[in-house]
Amino acid sequence: MILVVGEALIDMLPLERNGVRLFQPAPGGSPFNVALALGRLDVEVKFLCPFSRDAFGESLAGALRESHVDLSLCPMVDALSTLGFVTVDPASRSARYAFYTAGTAGCALLADQAPDPLPAGVTWLHLGSFSLAVEPFGSTAERLAQSARGRCLLSLDPNIRPFLVPDRDRYVARLERLAGLADLIKVSHEDLGWLHPGIAVERAAQDYLRRGAKLCVVTHGGEGAEAWSGRGHARVPARQVEVVDTVGAGDTFHAATLAWLERAGKRDATALAQLSARELEEMLGCAARAAAINCSRAGCNPPWAGEFWDLPNPLNSGN
Repeated sequence: MILVVGEALIDMLPLERNGVRLFQPAPGGSPFNVALALGRLDVEVKFLCPFSRDAFGESLAGALRESHVDLSLCPMVDALSTLGFVTVDPASRSARYAFYTAGTAGCALLADQAPDPLPAGVTWLHLGSFSLAVEPFGSTAERLAQSARGRCLLSLDPNIRPFLVPDRDRYVARLERLAGLADLIKVSHEDLGWLHPGIAVERAAQDYLRRGAKLCVVTHGGEGAEAWSGRGHARVPARQVEVVDTVGAGDTFHAATLAWLERAGKRDATALAQLSARELEEMLGCAARAAAINCSRAGCNPPWAGEFWDLPNPLNSGN
């Protein structure tokens, strides 16, 4: 089972109708998207984030339930739902974001709302995105990661939104501490450029491995992705697809990576560290295919198990 901890919010997606610019609400948030995609890919997953009692909160909870995500740990609160307004660059079709977070439910996880100890059967704890930069969520998530040390694997995706970081030094220090605990670190090349300016991608990835990570994955948007383990390195191109938008693409990629590892039985640190170059290529290819399907549809709309695993499967080859 994978426990995903992080923000849930309503993405306001851009529309144009009769020359008028409109926004359509859609459930979102990076950890929310990861949980949604995992549930759709038939991976047992629990989600932890407060949900507002407003109509948006009901919509968020409903979308996860429909995708087979367990919400039994999620508290209901009176705060309003977190909002994120999305615009799309006309040339690249890449998404840009503006978030409204102050005092909202998606940023308000308290220490006494986090499980201690972790629920039975949790093999992965996944943390990420801007919930790590805001309080009280960031401190609660970090304490949860520290208490989970040695009990399960830790997955980390910083998914950095610089305009939401109130104190860069404090935030970077938290990410450095979490990176020292993480078994799997997935970052975009933009994340690395913000975190480690002037440092080559491979050098940054190898540094994460030296500090204790067993697997490091770096995504390059339309240029593909690469991964490093203790045994090898692999790179795959992005799948060619007619892109509607890229909302949730990185989250779907990360979820499919975790799903591949679960289905392949790679559930301990030694197994991650010993992934061969061939296995890394299979894992990345699986994740890239899931992200491509998501990009072919509006908003974050990851593939379902029936339209994904039933296709030619990279897991069918040997180790």
